[in-house]
This record gives sequence, C-alpha cells and structure tokens, in this order.
Amino acid sequence: MGKIVVIGSINMDITTELAEMPNIGETVKGQDALISPGGKGANQAVAAAKLGGDVVMVGMIGNDAFGADALANLNSFCIDVTHIRSVDLTTGLAVILREHGDNRIIVAPGANNEWPDDLQLEKIITDAAIVLLQNEIPFSIIEKAVDIALRFGIPTVFDPAPVDYFPVSFLRKITYLTPNETEFKQLPNDILGGHTKAVLMTRGKEGVRIYEYNESKDIPAIDVDVKDSTGAGDTFNGAFAFALSKGVLLHEAVHFANQAAAQSTTKIGAQTGMPHLEDIEADLEK
Repeated sequence: MGKIVVIGSINMDITTELAEMPNIGETVKGQDALISPGGKGANQAVAAAKLGGDVVMVGMIGNDAFGADALANLNSFCIDVTHIRSVDLTTGLAVILREHGDNRIIVAPGANNEWPDDLQLEKIITDAAIVLLQNEIPFSIIEKAVDIALRFGIPTVFDPAPVDYFPVSFLRKITYLTPNETEFKQLPNDILGGHTKAVLMTRGKEGVRIYEYNESKDIPAIDVDVKDSTGAGDTFNGAFAFALSKGVLLHEAVHFANQAAAQSTTKIGAQTGMPHLEDIEADLEK
C-alpha cells in the first residue's frame, strides 16, 4: 500500500445546531458551539488515516492557537505533517450551521491562501501512490500538483469544492473527479476525456453515480440514521483514495467509500464521525 498525499486546506470548525436558519437581519439562538478540527484537506487526510492509510498532509496553518491545535490533531492520527507550513496569518476558519441533519458552511481561508514558493511539490508527489486534492487552496498549487502527478503517472482524485471556473483541459488531467450533485451541474459537460477515468457524482441520500466513457451506473446509498452530514463528502473522498491505494478496483472502491460516508453521518462532527476500517468491514459483511 502506497502513500496517500493530501494537498489541501486545514481549518478549525465552529459548529452549532439551529432549529431553523435565520432570515436577513434576524438573530436566532443556537445550541452550544463545538470547536473542532476541519478543512476539506485535513478532513480527507483524517478519513484515510483512520482507515489505516499511510497519509502525508501538505497544507498551511497560521501561527496561532488554532494552528497549533490543528497540527496536534493531525499528529494524533499518525499523519505525516512534515510538509505543513505556518505563516503569520490566522488559521482557516469554518462556521457550520446545522439544521435537521443538513448544514450550511461559511469558510474564511486565512493561511490556506498563502503558499510558499519553495515548497518542493515534485519531491513530495513522486513518493505517492495517489494524490488527493480539493479546491479550498489556490488553484495554482492544485494545477501544479496535477501536472506533476500526471508526468509521473500517479493517479489523482479531485474534489472540485467549492466550484470555480475550471478549464476543461485541466479537468481532463484528473484521474477521478468527485463532485456532489450541485457541483456536477456547474462543471463543463464534456469533462470525460483525456486522462479522466471516471466522474463520481455524490448524491447524498441517493447514493453515487459513476460516469465512465460509455456508461453510467448508480450505487445506492446506505440506509442509516443521519445525525450530522458534515464531513460525509470528505469521508467519501478519503475512503475512496484509501481503497485505490490498496489496489481496489473502481466500483468496489466506490462501494467501500459509500459505506464509509454513510457511517460518518451517524455521529456528530466531521472527523469524530469518520469510521475505522473494522467498522466498515463489519457492515460490509452484514
């Protein structure tokens, strides 16, 4: 099993539960706030590490208490944090408003937007079995990482969240694209081609739709008691990358990732809800 290199955002999350979302100019009471580590990059790294993956995290934090906490948290999952840099900015912050199991998220990127010129991405990526990326860091870093991975024949997984303008020429360099249903509709229609093997559209309660060159296939969702959907997409991506790093074939890897994502929604919190390998294996046996 090779290394999973995750290049992406590192945040701290502030989460509260609401009976209903406020209107413009309205103040509503929420339940107690929960402060916990987050960021799509860090979440996906933790998801893969909790399953037993050999994970390397590449990202940026601020020289503040949140940054120290985020780094300590990644260390606690035995994630290689050698390539995490700190700058004199605030660590990325996400405010998560939960309502009846669904969520709305506001992200202040902070240090995630400040990447050094001397970061040796080529040296980091050439040791990888797979590279996992998201769109919460500068696109220039994402594009550079994809080009390096392509040059060395290393597969990439790109979660295009939040959606931005992506050139088709860039998207066709990605091995596996993993948009959710809303993001999929905002992407170009002709993204399948070039080096792209599949587009995996995650659809929440409807499961996952796999688009390959000449066909599409629906993988149904797992029926669970949803308590918090925060981090489910990140769990899917981390689990999918983990399965691929073990040599699992595409459709089986999607089934595995789907199971992991479903389990993650049965607990409160993004990273705390992410399952361990034995949890998934037990459910798959059932």
